[in-house]
Amino acid sequence: MASTSTRYIRGALAYYGAHRMRLLDAFGENVQKFELKPEMAGQHKGATGTDPRGWTPTVVEVGTGTSEAEASDEAGIAWELVSAANEDDGISLQKFGETFQPDGERDIYFGVKLEADEATQLDFLFGLAITDTALLGGLSDGIYFEKLDAGTGISGVTEKDSGETQTDDLHTFAANTPVILEFYYDGAQDRVYFFVDGLEVAIHTAGIPDDEALRISMELLAGSAAARRLKIHWMRCIQIS
Repeated sequence: MASTSTRYIRGALAYYGAHRMRLLDAFGENVQKFELKPEMAGQHKGATGTDPRGWTPTVVEVGTGTSEAEASDEAGIAWELVSAANEDDGISLQKFGETFQPDGERDIYFGVKLEADEATQLDFLFGLAITDTALLGGLSDGIYFEKLDAGTGISGVTEKDSGETQTDDLHTFAANTPVILEFYYDGAQDRVYFFVDGLEVAIHTAGIPDDEALRISMELLAGSAAARRLKIHWMRCIQIS
């Protein structure tokens, strides 16, 4: 059984798991949090064919099929992102409100467990980003993980005013194999720690978008003329001010 421990962060009581920066929950007047997990999926997703509640979607559907977010009926899966069947078809989603800001006055945790039906011919992005309708097309500000078409390497990125600090090949993505991607912004140290499957894989001290508030963001694009499916086991973001 996985163990849970506690510590105080900026006066808030935080619960953490496999490592001290994997925040599971936090309590206090200065805490803002979001969680998506299987038993909560219906709170965010409307009926089949409708947009998720509380999210701004951008959809591309040139090929056959539908690009959408689906509440999954598979045990242990919260959502499934699906693309239509043309290259660059897909869906991006941003949670309502630019409410997460890495400006030195806060600590921020973001984590997601995901898997996809294809390792190479798809693109994805998960993390925090400024409002944008084409997340993989050229963000100006954000902290995120991305995997691009034609490769299997996952990158960790901090980006401010379109200037990227990027660490490549943090993990080799494999089809139908779950991976946990996490980052932690430590406001006191003004740095971002990236983790893959619980192991620290990079630290960024540059490119942190400290002058912008960001939104929880995700995007899936097909990398070829075939529909793609990405499953989200859980996703969580906690900010402590």
